[in-house]
Amino acid sequence: MNTPQAPFDFLLNQPEVSQISAPTGTIISNTGDPCHDLIILQKGRVRVYRPAEDGRSITLYYVDQGESCILTASCILNTEFFPAIAEIEKDAKGIVVPATKVLEWLKLEPLWQQYIFSLLSHRMADLISLVDNLAFSNLNVRLAKWLLSQSINKQIIHTTHQIVADELASSREVISRLLKELERKGLIILKRGTIEIINRNNLDKIK
Repeated sequence: MNTPQAPFDFLLNQPEVSQISAPTGTIISNTGDPCHDLIILQKGRVRVYRPAEDGRSITLYYVDQGESCILTASCILNTEFFPAIAEIEKDAKGIVVPATKVLEWLKLEPLWQQYIFSLLSHRMADLISLVDNLAFSNLNVRLAKWLLSQSINKQIIHTTHQIVADELASSREVISRLLKELERKGLIILKRGTIEIINRNNLDKIK
């Protein structure tokens, strides 16, 4: 699905907006925070996830260049608090739109309306796919699909077992066990901080 085209020219000509930058690891929104602004990313990446009481978490989606957090937009529209955590995964820079302008432009600016509604449609499709995977796919199948998706045009994935667990809403111990089983079958090679894909064909056959 194509990413909605951010109206950067429109935004940068508005005196009410500002720009912000923050390094990797910064928490820009926490569970229960009020939503005073909407940030449209110019560069970098933000992970939006939900934590569980047992320490696990599930990644809801990523916000990439040209995108914004639709949960923040929803909170602004409904005057609610942020229901997840948004953490910068790659050094980020973005345009900050005050909540008052988010609402005003939705009434008056067709370009802004198109962007927000396209973003909503784009993100809803992602979330439906996430729910389908959680409800109908075994964890070993989801792990194989994740490994394949992360290794397009490359053989080595730089990651940790904990990151993979967070992506798949599992625990590090379970993911480590499944990864070691894939290594035993000769599909991957595990090293500290990396997973090397050595048999994509058989990895793709896991059902």
